[in-house]
Amino acid sequence: MDKAVDNMKAIIFLAGPRPKKGPDKTKAVDKNRAIKLIDAAKMNGIDRFVMISSDGSDNPQQAQETLRHYLEAKHDADEHLKASGMNYTIVRQ
Repeated sequence: MDKAVDNMKAIIFLAGPRPKKGPDKTKAVDKNRAIKLIDAAKMNGIDRFVMISSDGSDNPQQAQETLRHYLEAKHDADEHLKASGMNYTIVRQ
């Protein structure tokens, strides 16, 4: 992951799994890969991160059951970014 952020000044994360790939794939991309990228950015001195998140990620337990795993993954990644100490923007659309 470190090579992916070489010479970057900022990161914009907007990746996500294909629809209907299931909770495991959603967690792998929307949570775990986002967190790995946040950590790699911080370790490489990148001080600006933009997270494209989702409406409802601030309160995933209120979501319909079919969307809850997605919003929980987004929520966890958003919270990790907030705690990272980096300058960040979270866009919820």
